Amino acid sequence: MRSSVLALLLIAAPGFAANTALVGPGVGNADSLVSEGTKLYNQKKYARAAEVFLQANRANPATLPTYLQLARSLLAAKQVQRACYVYRVYLKAAPESPDRKKAQAEGEQCERQLKTAKKQPPDPSQTYVENRANFYAALDQGLVVGPGSANEQLTNLVRDGYLSPDLGDMAARLGAAALAKADEIHKAALDNEKMSLERLRSARPLYQVAADVGATPPNQKARTAFLDGLASLQERDFKRAEQLFTEAARADASNSEYVFYQGLALIQSGDRAAALKVLDTRLKDDPRTQVLRAALALGNSPDDGAAELERMLFSTRYPPEK
Repeated sequence: MRSSVLALLLIAAPGFAANTALVGPGVGNADSLVSEGTKLYNQKKYARAAEVFLQANRANPATLPTYLQLARSLLAAKQVQRACYVYRVYLKAAPESPDRKKAQAEGEQCERQLKTAKKQPPDPSQTYVENRANFYAALDQGLVVGPGSANEQLTNLVRDGYLSPDLGDMAARLGAAALAKADEIHKAALDNEKMSLERLRSARPLYQVAADVGATPPNQKARTAFLDGLASLQERDFKRAEQLFTEAARADASNSEYVFYQGLALIQSGDRAAALKVLDTRLKDDPRTQVLRAALALGNSPDDGAAELERMLFSTRYPPEK
C-alpha cells in the first residue's frame, strides 16, 4: 500500500538508485526538482509530486516553501499523517512566513482529518527524537561510520522520512567529521607513518560519507585512489597499486608524491626502467629519481654506474646556474 511506504520515498524516488546521496547537491538540483514537483501537482499527480518535493527538500533542507508544497501534495494524495507532520515542521520553522496564516489553517484542517483517517502509518516523531539524540552522541564520540555511528543515525532519519531545516546542519557536521578523519589518514600516509591495512581501507567509506552529505572535496578521488594504492602495495598487488597511483596522479597533478609512489609500485614489480621513465616526467631532479637512475646505470656496467654517480654528486655540489 502506498501509504505504508511514503516514509521510504527517498529510497524509491528516481535518481537515488544511481547514488547514495542523503542530503545536499548529490540528491539533485533543488530548483529543478521544485519546478518538476509543481508541474506534477498542477497535473493532479499528487503522490508523484510528493516524491519530487521530498527530493527537493533533501537537496536543500533550508528552503522553507518546499515543506509547504510537500505538505499540500501529501494531503491531496491522502497521506494525512505525513501531511500533518510536514505542516508542523513548516509552521515551527517559518514563524515569519507570509504564507503562515494560510498554512496554519491548512494544518489545523489536516489535524482534524487525521483524527478520523484510517490506515495511516504510525507517528514516527519519537523515533526521530531518539535518532537525533543518537546522531549527536555518536558524533561527540567520534563514531562517524559503522554500527551505531552518526552516519547510520542520519541514514535512519532520512530513510524514515525525517524533515527539518536542521538536517542541513546535521549533514554539514557529519561531512566535516568524515573529511577530517579521512584527511588525517591521507596526511599520515604522505608523512610515511606506518599504518595498518585496515586503517588505509577505512578512508574510502569516510570520503564516501562526506560525498553522501554534500561535503565532497575536489581532491577526494585522488586521495582515495592514493590510499587504496598504498593498501594494494601492502598486499603486494603491485599492478593494481601502480594503476591506483596513476589514477591519483591524474586526478591531482599538484601532488608529486603520487607520481613517486607510481614509480615505487613499478620498482617493486621489478620494472625499474618503467619506474625511471615515470619519475623523469615529473620528478626529474628529485634525489630519489637520481638514486634510481644511478642504480640502473650501475646495473648496466660499473663504468656507467660510476659515471652516473659522478654526475649526480657533481650536479649536487655544483648545481647549474639559472
